[in-house]
Amino acid sequence: MSEQVQTGGLMQFRYPKERVVALDPERRKAIGLGYAQADERKSKEKKNKIIFWIIVILIIIGILTYILLKK
Repeated sequence: MSEQVQTGGLMQFRYPKERVVALDPERRKAIGLGYAQADERKSKEKKNKIIFWIIVILIIIGILTYILLKK
């Protein structure tokens, strides 16, 4: 039995079931590893963003206190 895919327009595609291939364990592991690396990278970026904004806020507070104490 074939799989029918509709694109939302007038086009339709029919793929034979023999063409659909299940992933072998090696590729499945590689895909899982890629997702894990992406999640790790996102968490590092989020952490770096938070650290950056904390430093910016501390610098602004330092500048404001210097200006207020100078007067």
